[in-house]
Amino acid sequence: MMEKMILTDNADITEFRKNEIIEELLNITLSQLNEDNFIIFPPILKESEDLEKSNFIFESKNKKVYTRNIVGVIGKGHDEVKIKTRFFNNSESQSDYFLKYMFQKVLNYNVIKNETKSDNLGMYYDLLIYLFPFYLKRAMKKGLYKEYKTKEYNNLNVRGAINIIKNINKNIPFNGKISYTTREFSFDNRVTQIIRHTLEKIKQNYNFDFFNDMFLKEDIQILVQNTKSYKNSDLVKILKDNILNPVRHSYYEEYYDLQKLCIQILKNEKIDFGNNDNKIHGIIIDVAWLWEEYLNTMLINKKFIHPKNKKSEKGISLFSNRQRMVYPDFYNLDEKIILDAKYKKLGKNKKEIYREDLYQLISYLHIIEGKKSGVIYPDIDKSESNEIGQLNGCGGEIFKISFKIPQEISNYKEFVVEIKKSEKIFLNKIDCIKKL
Repeated sequence: MMEKMILTDNADITEFRKNEIIEELLNITLSQLNEDNFIIFPPILKESEDLEKSNFIFESKNKKVYTRNIVGVIGKGHDEVKIKTRFFNNSESQSDYFLKYMFQKVLNYNVIKNETKSDNLGMYYDLLIYLFPFYLKRAMKKGLYKEYKTKEYNNLNVRGAINIIKNINKNIPFNGKISYTTREFSFDNRVTQIIRHTLEKIKQNYNFDFFNDMFLKEDIQILVQNTKSYKNSDLVKILKDNILNPVRHSYYEEYYDLQKLCIQILKNEKIDFGNNDNKIHGIIIDVAWLWEEYLNTMLINKKFIHPKNKKSEKGISLFSNRQRMVYPDFYNLDEKIILDAKYKKLGKNKKEIYREDLYQLISYLHIIEGKKSGVIYPDIDKSESNEIGQLNGCGGEIFKISFKIPQEISNYKEFVVEIKKSEKIFLNKIDCIKKL
């Protein structure tokens, strides 16, 4: 019997704990997943040594089961579990506008769905499309994928093994040419072909605005120029070849991820990475990371630094000898302000901050001899700032800022208009905090 379930992040799902997919993934972190069966975004999560507890997909705690900061689609056999953001209105026909908007802001491109051609394509397919430009750019940083291909020639410049049978058939009596076979690197291969097929399929269902990203546009031009043997009729052959022969060279790890993504797009909504439907598989996204990066698209213009703790970049020294670094989500040393992005639910009490989060804010504030430290979190009610209190000892103010996510929206265009209002209010509050 087919079972399809829609959940939201950071929710109590105890009533569904007997679901086979939930049971299998309960208390499993992203780092423990079989990467052959999952697309994990952002990819750096797989390599990180500091995965947080929030990186559970499903977690049991105090005899209850919860979703955490993960959204996506997971399948096994005929069963499917979709996890959407908690700001989604639970309508099967409506897209997760907040997730879509954050993707487009963070990845800096615009993807417009062609409704007349893709009415039957659901959330899973949309997620794949949003990720395609990111994975393409990431892979192309290694250069266009090349691999050995066997080629046959009939000329004077012998560079391989002579093909005796063809040589007799073609060149006897002797005409000055020799038939031979050689192996040489080629940019036109099964991997670049599946990328090209994916690109062409996306064009059928979506309008891409590449003009905001010159590098992406250039990558696509390079791909098209080097896949001249592309034929739409070869799709089934190319797809099968890539499923049976995944990229395994460690240097081309980024192409392995892109290859997996392309296979899924070309299979439409069917979530599998091979022929075994009994293996659990899917696409999962760390929405807390996406929220943090979305805030960065605004705060960067307010001169806030956004350290990359998973890459150990732009941290603050904990000790005077710089032996250890710490990585606040955002800081402004000139204004002595620390900001912490929190996607998880923070409770109904506007004056409350969880103890561990509070201690972290206080420690960061002390290190930079700061004036203010606060939490930014998404909320369904309204955008507002609340002072938690003034610290004893070294001093400093702790605060919370809520960021309203539009609700009761009928279409994506309306959502964009409303969330831009929230952005304006948020940035005004940041300006006020900097002035005080």
